[in-house]
Amino acid sequence: MHIKSLSIKNWLGITELVKDLHKVNHISGDSGAGKTSIIEALEKAFTNRDRRTEVISHGASEAEILVQMDDGLQIERRIRTEKSPYLKVKHDSKGVASTEGFLKSLINGDIFRPIEFVGKTAKEQTEIILNMLPIGWAVDDIKSWFGEVPEANYQLHILQILKQIEDAYYSERTTVNTAINLINSNIEGIKRELPPNYDGNEWRAVNLQEQYNKLSEAESANKRLIEAQSLIDGLALRFEDIKQRSANAKEEKRLSFNRQRDSYSESIKRLENKVEQEQVSVTDADQRILDSSIRLDNELEQAIERMKLQYQMKKQSIREDIQIEVEQSRVFIAEYKEQIVEKRSSLSSIDALEKSELERIKEHEDSLIAAEQAKSGDAHHIVDTNELIDVAPLKIVADRAASMKEYLHEWERMNRMIRDDLAPKEERSSALTEKIQKARDLPKQLLMTAALPVEDLSVDSQGRIRINGTLIDGLSEGEAWEFAFKLAKAQSGELKVICLDGWQNLGSRQREIIEAAKYDDYQYFLLETVEGQALKIESMEG
Repeated sequence: MHIKSLSIKNWLGITELVKDLHKVNHISGDSGAGKTSIIEALEKAFTNRDRRTEVISHGASEAEILVQMDDGLQIERRIRTEKSPYLKVKHDSKGVASTEGFLKSLINGDIFRPIEFVGKTAKEQTEIILNMLPIGWAVDDIKSWFGEVPEANYQLHILQILKQIEDAYYSERTTVNTAINLINSNIEGIKRELPPNYDGNEWRAVNLQEQYNKLSEAESANKRLIEAQSLIDGLALRFEDIKQRSANAKEEKRLSFNRQRDSYSESIKRLENKVEQEQVSVTDADQRILDSSIRLDNELEQAIERMKLQYQMKKQSIREDIQIEVEQSRVFIAEYKEQIVEKRSSLSSIDALEKSELERIKEHEDSLIAAEQAKSGDAHHIVDTNELIDVAPLKIVADRAASMKEYLHEWERMNRMIRDDLAPKEERSSALTEKIQKARDLPKQLLMTAALPVEDLSVDSQGRIRINGTLIDGLSEGEAWEFAFKLAKAQSGELKVICLDGWQNLGSRQREIIEAAKYDDYQYFLLETVEGQALKIESMEG
């Protein structure tokens, strides 16, 4: 099946073109003349694929492509800006059902361009080839293989998807294993800090309080025993000390009471002297009044009569002052006598008070001696019924238990790390290893079901393309060209169209291709850039 004629209108840079086509079509012209537009028009007609965003010529509202095949098939496709696209496919004037699907069945993917293929990167070439491998799969298959649907680009080929899944699982396992190594390192660090063969369960069960209670009880018993012996040994000294302190207290009391007696006696003497002094003042009051009167009378007689009244007034004033003084002295005498009575009473009670205090001191002395004797009696009982306990072994046991319990927190932390951190990660790492191996094994299994487009082509477990065992990016230039043409022919489908864009760059290979075209069933489109030349289509059949 070959393309017989092509009609293009308002498509990309072509305003209108009607051309009969041949087995080998040489399309030449300057850059931008429309060479590539012709090939993209054929792609659009058969695959409905646009390589560019805007395909309708500037100023037009509709582009039209009409393809006539040599077997009577006719394809008419219109691309419109304001209406839905239009497609009509007829075969011998009869309509064809499922038009898009029918057209795509005539061409295996896209119109293959070997020269363009050789210029692509190994990654792009691999993706093109993998898309040629008909391996059936579904997301449910992914879920059944891995027990989940891992994150990946599910628009890619299944072999590339499996490689992405493998890489993702491998990356996760690396992260998990790094975490495992870190956890193991932490665990080993804790182990190094623990005593050799440390068993936390053993030391968790030890009652540390009970150990120290035993030690404390033993130490208390020893202390009581030592104190009892010391009490017995110092009893006589304590008796003497009590008696001496009691004697000192008695002497101090006697001195205190003597000082009080002396004080009261001196106070009484002072008060009696004051009473005597005041009594003198009271006793000679009349005589002093008489003497003063005589003295004043003498003065009065000698004074002028006019002064008589003045002296009378003075006499009266002195009389009043002395009477006041007398009254005041009587008051003082009464007060001093009361104080003398009070002091005599206190003085008389000192003897009784002294006797009472001395008796109280004696009673306290007897009480202390009795208490010491009672202690001595208990002490004798303690000494007679007890022996000193060797607390060193008890202290060693208690201290070792305390020391071992100090490691218990770290031991429990280590076990939590093993149980909660390490075990789940080791389980996940193991599961990831199984998934990684699954992702590596599946390509081999799937490739067994795929029909490879070219002889000697293989796909390794990592989804890489090999030709006769050589990676695609390791082929020589000649091997790469030969493989590209084989792939183009294998990929052309029923339409059997091969497009060579860049014909001017093939050099000596041009003759080989033209010679091969004489004997094969393929239709060729050879695109050559000729500077300054308008678009030209001609046959190159020899």
